[in-house]
Amino acid sequence: MVRTVKVLGTSLMAGMLLVSAGCSTKDEAQPSITPGNSSTPAATTENKPASDKKVKLRVVTITTDENRNNIMEKHIKPNVAKAFPNVEIEFEPGGGGEDMANKLKTFNAAGDMPDVFWNDAGYFTPLNSTGSIMDLTSPITKDGFLNKYAVPDALKHVDGKIYSISSGADTYFTPVIFYHKDMFEQAGVQVPKTFDEFIEASKKLKGKGMVPAVTPGKDGWGPKLFLLQQMIQIGDPQAMADLVSNKTDFNNPAVKAGVSRIERMVKEGVFPEGIANLDYGPANEMFTNKKAAMYMMFTWELPNLAKDDTVDFFPFPSASDKYDPTKHVQFWGSPLNGYAVSAKTKHPEEAVKLAEFLAMADAQYFESTGAPIALKTGNTVAEPKPLMKKFISWYNPIPTKIASLALNSLDAKTSAELSTLGAKLLTGQYPADKFATEMGKIWSENTWFKK
Repeated sequence: MVRTVKVLGTSLMAGMLLVSAGCSTKDEAQPSITPGNSSTPAATTENKPASDKKVKLRVVTITTDENRNNIMEKHIKPNVAKAFPNVEIEFEPGGGGEDMANKLKTFNAAGDMPDVFWNDAGYFTPLNSTGSIMDLTSPITKDGFLNKYAVPDALKHVDGKIYSISSGADTYFTPVIFYHKDMFEQAGVQVPKTFDEFIEASKKLKGKGMVPAVTPGKDGWGPKLFLLQQMIQIGDPQAMADLVSNKTDFNNPAVKAGVSRIERMVKEGVFPEGIANLDYGPANEMFTNKKAAMYMMFTWELPNLAKDDTVDFFPFPSASDKYDPTKHVQFWGSPLNGYAVSAKTKHPEEAVKLAEFLAMADAQYFESTGAPIALKTGNTVAEPKPLMKKFISWYNPIPTKIASLALNSLDAKTSAELSTLGAKLLTGQYPADKFATEMGKIWSENTWFKK
């Protein structure tokens, strides 16, 4: 977990540039995951079990959105039995966010940890403190799986160990504003360059009977994961970087100004009524069904949204001359996000192989949608599609990439409180100054940086 602002160095940026060219143009491509396929982790050991006895493994997976469901249904389920003929695997949906965290904490407390599970920065510490997460550095180095990553060092936690493996797609996820070009045209709206222009564009859209913008608000999802960070960052990116690294707090005027921008958007009618209770799926549907002109969301939705040729995107508009969207950007992810193995599993060799298989399934799925990844699959790839190419061309050269506050700076209590207060802020009945005051107290009690 990165405790300071994460600025990509030369080696990581080179790796990003390398993998950005590896985007499949086949939207429905489903590369097979079978023994002997050079793109699979199983190929390193030919999927031979540690013994002739059939073993049982339990897996808790993340199940939060269409991408995750597609990975399970199109890549994991059709191939896992063939890849592991001597292993009986039980998959259990874990949900995501607080649901996933609570589930794994409960398993851990009961001494009933799954063999393989989706790890997350939000609940890594309590699991690691009880010795429930395996250090994967040695096994994935010995079997060669680590060599499949364009930038292996990106997997390392601050202690130098590797606890999770993933597709490496997270590094390419950043929040943007998707929009329907035809709805903008109907309302006579241009893509805004500044925050004030964004507010004015929203008023024009609303004046034409359109919902200007939508984002998930239930449980404070949007505010916690990106909206607060974006509203601070567009005014003063250095203040945002300092908040992520605990060099400032919620008393910082730039941080308070960011909170006020969220309050302003709510009061100006940028979002639909009831935004504080709007879940991920319904928010997505509002945009895809053209019931909202804009959609504030991470670029993990880009491959799906790009299927509609009326969809385009733009970076969050600037609120001061300190911010330039070609020089500063938030990036999602943490080295801790990905598949982890219980240190207490009775079948460590098989569990590690299964974690590798699942990470490769993620990589092959995202690759099939045209998304850039860091885990090399060995599949033939082609040029990215236009909207993805536009994204890569904008994103890759940005010199300063600021780590996400939600994954890299919050202990469990602070994370939960930010969710609660973020949802309250979206009601329009909770003042920005009160949010800043209450979050300031919570931040002062945040134990994240005391580890």
